[in-house]
Amino acid sequence: MKNQNDDRTQRRLQILGENEIAAMYARPLFNYEERVHYFSLSPPEKAALQQFHTFPSRIFYILQLGYFKARRQFFTFTIQDVAVDAGYVQQTYFPDFPLTDFGIAKGTRGKQQRIILELFCYRFCTRAERRLLVGRARQAARISSKPIYILRDLLQYLAEQRIVAPSYTVLQDIVGRVLTAEQERLVRIADEHLAATDVAALRKLLTNPHGLYEITRLKREPRDFGYEAMAREIRRGEQIASLYRLAQELLPFMQISPESVKYYASLVNFYSVFRLQQLDEQLVFIYLLCFVYHRYQQLHDNLLNTLLYHVRQYTDIACCAMGWKRVTFSAMTASAFAALRTICWTKNNGREERN
Repeated sequence: MKNQNDDRTQRRLQILGENEIAAMYARPLFNYEERVHYFSLSPPEKAALQQFHTFPSRIFYILQLGYFKARRQFFTFTIQDVAVDAGYVQQTYFPDFPLTDFGIAKGTRGKQQRIILELFCYRFCTRAERRLLVGRARQAARISSKPIYILRDLLQYLAEQRIVAPSYTVLQDIVGRVLTAEQERLVRIADEHLAATDVAALRKLLTNPHGLYEITRLKREPRDFGYEAMAREIRRGEQIASLYRLAQELLPFMQISPESVKYYASLVNFYSVFRLQQLDEQLVFIYLLCFVYHRYQQLHDNLLNTLLYHVRQYTDIACCAMGWKRVTFSAMTASAFAALRTICWTKNNGREERN
């Protein structure tokens, strides 16, 4: 059993970093202003306090209540763990009671938690709620296969439904199972619909007959808007045109969102060819189809941007030429008028002299 648990731990997705996990699940560390805010009691909270008859149980209740307000979680702690917070609560509400220890029974802690949940209209995440979480995660996986997206969607759902979030490992397992099921669904569709010629064309992308893998060539982006770079882009487009048409037919049938297509395409850029060759082949075919679909559209964007770039260049050149012509024409016109004025002045002076 221990080996199974260790294997499961190793297989869990690493969705959040340590700091992000701590921000969600670690007991909050309050400064003075935060203690004043979170440990203040509303009238209903004060009324609930009267259900506990000992000072330690009342202080423990206020502490649990304040931590729940901050994290929407319950925590296990000793008086040594929360000495500063407990001292503030004791001085604020029970200054005549010397606090040395809590000594709170498990039943009392559970009763306090149920009261706090009622005050905030929350509930624990039971098996029924976890089944709902799995269904919600399946819906999210159709929109995006990014683990972080599914996790955030689950956390938003828990907040909206006012459910205390289960442990991080529970959420990890739900996201992992759902993603595995989604991949298996896509693999079945690919296995049923890819013909032998399609499989051969996809496998060819992971071969290196010329010393460089075909998929590596396709990953390369043009360096500039020059003729040679765009000619290579056009050749790449011709190379994957048939696979792009296949992707156009198959991806809508798989019912995955554009966001998931982009994510699966990014995995081809992320993984090395060696790593791709180690994965399930049908799953890699899906990644490659998404990559081809995204790359082909990006290729046409590159060609369009190239056209716009050169049009702007020619426009700028034309505008400069027109401006130079205008200046030249203005100078010529001014010279002509000056010459005309000189001629007219000469003629007028000649007539005056004859007269």
